[in-house]
Amino acid sequence: MCSSQEKEIEFLDTLNDCAMEKMVMEPTRVEVILDLVLIQIFTDYYRDVTRGVQLDSQILNDLLISLLHSCLLKELFHILRTCLLIKVLPAVDVLLKVFERVASMKLKEVVPELMDISSKFVDDGMVLGYDHIGYITKFLNQLQVSSKEITIFMSRFQARHFCKTSICDFSSAIAEFQHCKEKGDWAKLGIVYTHVRRQRCENFDLETYSLFIADILTGAVKEDRPGVPFCEFAAAVNAEPWHSEADKMLLGRIGISVLYAYYRIHQWQKARKVLDTLHVLQIHFTYLKGLIGPERSAPRCEIVNVAVEVFLNSGSLDGAVWILKESEWVINTLSWPCDRMDVLNRHNLLCKLASEYMIKNRYREAFEVLRNLPGFQNTRDSLDVSQYSLLFNKLFGASSESKNLAISSVVIDFMLAKKIPVDFQLFRTFITALGRNSLWLKARTYYRSALALGCYPPLEGNLYRKLLLIPSYITEVEMLLAIEIFLVSNASSIQSPGASNQILQVVLKRCEGDSVRTKDDYQSSVERLIQATQLAQPKLFLKHLTVNINQEQVYSLEHAWVLKWLKENMKWAGKVWLFQ
Repeated sequence: MCSSQEKEIEFLDTLNDCAMEKMVMEPTRVEVILDLVLIQIFTDYYRDVTRGVQLDSQILNDLLISLLHSCLLKELFHILRTCLLIKVLPAVDVLLKVFERVASMKLKEVVPELMDISSKFVDDGMVLGYDHIGYITKFLNQLQVSSKEITIFMSRFQARHFCKTSICDFSSAIAEFQHCKEKGDWAKLGIVYTHVRRQRCENFDLETYSLFIADILTGAVKEDRPGVPFCEFAAAVNAEPWHSEADKMLLGRIGISVLYAYYRIHQWQKARKVLDTLHVLQIHFTYLKGLIGPERSAPRCEIVNVAVEVFLNSGSLDGAVWILKESEWVINTLSWPCDRMDVLNRHNLLCKLASEYMIKNRYREAFEVLRNLPGFQNTRDSLDVSQYSLLFNKLFGASSESKNLAISSVVIDFMLAKKIPVDFQLFRTFITALGRNSLWLKARTYYRSALALGCYPPLEGNLYRKLLLIPSYITEVEMLLAIEIFLVSNASSIQSPGASNQILQVVLKRCEGDSVRTKDDYQSSVERLIQATQLAQPKLFLKHLTVNINQEQVYSLEHAWVLKWLKENMKWAGKVWLFQ
């Protein structure tokens, strides 16, 4: 007897002895110890003998199952690696049990090694059929393995070791589809579908098969079961390495029909999973239409609206905006027409989305949404955008109040450019905030715009009479800006020889209805006026002259300090304030 045969016999005798000992002893802690002993015997033996000589496959499979039951996965993987080394294949059912145990224990970190080992087993001759591939896909999905990883994994063996059964006639294919539906095996449904697709049999009509699949998957929506059948189906289809753009398009159209089915029964989270799957598979579904039902003729705007509503109701504002950006905010164009109800729905969705962003103080995102309301794009509809005044003023006020002046500037610029009516009180508050934050260049720019809109009483009638009427209700920032205009408008006269005798009067005007205002209110406006002159660079000084018949304080600006201010500031101030 040759040496290798003697070692084989010795090995089998040792395994039998260990098995007998295992039956006699306590089966709990001792089983684990015995498994470890068996592993050592197995690996030591196969380092020395000819690879795979007379190995009893049942003993190997029993050992693997025992390790699984004992949760000795590290050791189990060691045995599997040894099997690769000696070119011995475990049973397919054992491999599936390994996937099942890994999935049940949620050990995602061992998945790469398990996938690598499985691929090499297939390379060595292991044959996997429909059911096997379906189970593996199911377990990988449970572990939330990415679609890309599953695709790479499946592509390594589907071409060479796919089940050879031919499904070449319509009746057989439909029967297989129905069988998958009854078992609820959606991954297998995807595998059968791609198998039929790849065979390209006589009278093959991909859309006919796809319609049947769409009917099955939309019908499954109403069943009270966990998971989303379409997602398992799509992952299996995508794992096919030869899928074409036509396949992706039909998969997208099936996805839209399933999306609508969940949408109609308000299953928002499941509908969102459909959208997530389409995104992972890089299917630009907004360019497509559904495969069955009314969505077969749905306009693009409607499909985008449905997706946005799904994301909104599942709590994903950013998902909703992502869909809108992907579709380039399309509403009603010559290329993608829609009806008035779609436009109205888009308006309502965008308003809701912007409001949610404002609640979260995400003003930049809120503005991006509002600036794409119907009427702001090159659409077939002509809308009066002034109707959006309340929305934009709300955003303008909220961003200003939160001191997010950069966003406030963007918002007010847009409103001015689109001629959207601005709330004067909010505009004044914004200008004041700019000045108090030393953003004087911006404050002056917007003050000019506010004057042009009629936000302040007109100055032109009094400027060149060397009389400045300042409303008592405005802030110290606004008062200073009014004084700057006054000085620049009278600069030639002030700087002329002999002008030192001129009096530049400032009257602090009481407003209409000021009879209800308290004395303290007017006194605080006096203090603001003094503060305004102190904000000037260089400072200005007031001299009290009198109280006029309307009980208004009348002051004059000290000439020397006015001259000094003009000398230091006229170069830039003339460019800013000398306007028509």
